[in-house]
Amino acid sequence: MKRHMINNRRYFLHFLYAAFLAAFFLFSLPVQSQEPSFTILCLAAHPDDEDGATLAYYKYLYGYDAYTIFYTRGEGGQNEIGPELNDKLGKIREQECYDAAEIQGSKAYFLGELDFGFSKTAKETFRFWGGEDSVLARLVYMIRVIRPDVVITNHDTITTKPNRQHGNHQAVGITIFEAFDKAADYRYHPEQLVNGIEPWQIKKLFFRSFDSTKADLYKIDISKTISDNKTSIAQISRDALSKHRTQGMDKVDKNSPFFFGNRFYQLVRSDGMYPVEGDNLFSGLTHNMKWNTSDLKSYETKYSYKIVNPEDSVQIKSRIKYNPAAYIGLVKTYDNTIENILQAFGIKYDTISADMLKNGDLGRFSTVILDLRAYLYRPDLVEYNRNVLDYAYQGGNILCFYNKPGEWKETFAPYPIYLTNLRVTEEDAVVKIIGQGNYLLSKPNEIAESDFNGWVQERNVYLPLTTMDDTTSSSGKYKELLAMNDEDDPVPSTSLLWADYGKGTYTYCTLALYRQLKVFNEGALKLFMNMIAEQPNYDGGKRQ
Repeated sequence: MKRHMINNRRYFLHFLYAAFLAAFFLFSLPVQSQEPSFTILCLAAHPDDEDGATLAYYKYLYGYDAYTIFYTRGEGGQNEIGPELNDKLGKIREQECYDAAEIQGSKAYFLGELDFGFSKTAKETFRFWGGEDSVLARLVYMIRVIRPDVVITNHDTITTKPNRQHGNHQAVGITIFEAFDKAADYRYHPEQLVNGIEPWQIKKLFFRSFDSTKADLYKIDISKTISDNKTSIAQISRDALSKHRTQGMDKVDKNSPFFFGNRFYQLVRSDGMYPVEGDNLFSGLTHNMKWNTSDLKSYETKYSYKIVNPEDSVQIKSRIKYNPAAYIGLVKTYDNTIENILQAFGIKYDTISADMLKNGDLGRFSTVILDLRAYLYRPDLVEYNRNVLDYAYQGGNILCFYNKPGEWKETFAPYPIYLTNLRVTEEDAVVKIIGQGNYLLSKPNEIAESDFNGWVQERNVYLPLTTMDDTTSSSGKYKELLAMNDEDDPVPSTSLLWADYGKGTYTYCTLALYRQLKVFNEGALKLFMNMIAEQPNYDGGKRQ
């Protein structure tokens, strides 16, 4: 009898222990949602690359769960609303993603890769990001937690010409194509399969098509209105996109079909054959139970941007020759770099107002600087550009920084300049000086090829051409001063154009100079000071 009681007690203790273990594991697992639902996941290389319209479409019209995974925080981009750049800009753009996601009804997460600037190839991108498998493993983990039924991306690099997009975009297309299988394979990074995380099979993968004439495309009609019968999906997407203010997305034309037209998607992978029911990306799918993703965290970004400390800046400044008597007129846009450099060296300057442009009141300046993308951000410059050119013709010096092709007319320059989307993205690409003897490369600082060491992100952007065809050529008017190209990717040697114009000069600069000036790169500072130095006249009033 006693032995029986002991056995019963033992069995009871075993039962309690088993119940404890069951409860422990039960509560340590991600909690399943009470209601089955579908989930859509969008992948984006940078903030503002997401398809907010399609996310809002399925969230507000169908009630589905919507997510975006951003590979980077966009720290390599521009900032049109303030001086913050690099890691500080990344934090601002991260918040812009959260603000946009709230409007779209989605949730945003970050893969933690570094936005190091424009890249031409996925190969280069993966090199900066620690290898393809490192990126793929992070993506697979998030997919296994979020458990999306449908994945979409704007970055189609599989069904189209591989190198047509930014290298970061290519990396997105490549990794999600691979992740479609890898996320469902228990043999791929099995260490992820803990605490209830299991392999997950994406049902459908779609790449967005920007060619609506293709066959077998799914159309997302974003003109549809939500339950209030007043607000359209297009309006929601406009409101969301406008949150990306650092990239100027609050200024996008509200009628732009590119940004706010219907979406078209191509099915590139699926785990089976599904019936097509209209244009619904989820047609034929069965609802699944979802895991609670409240504990899912974004990966942190390991920033690697160069900074200059005060001691180094003092030493660098002591080695730079410049003209303290120079008087600069600045047609300012969104960036503060030029002002910061002029202030650091104590060079006198004034910002040029619309009235000054209108009245042609520019003769006091030794150099007029047209800041980044000035012809987009300064409509007064477009209107009174003739007065600016007249300033140069009468003996002034114009320094024009880069513009984008769609913002530029060849007639803005004294002799036609045609802009392209070509660029040199390898920050260590060899630079050859081909304009020996030109004062930009010799006075007051002698410029050598070594002065291009230590540059960051890229060499140049939106390279210009001086010849479009046999009848439209100004190649004889400009001197090409620098040549450079990415490995196995030759481009025109037109990073820096210089021309005589009347009694004055005109310089068009596509070099990513402002990125280098921000970190006080010595060679970039020397070149900039040469560009704005008041030079003596040669050969009857012409500068050499």
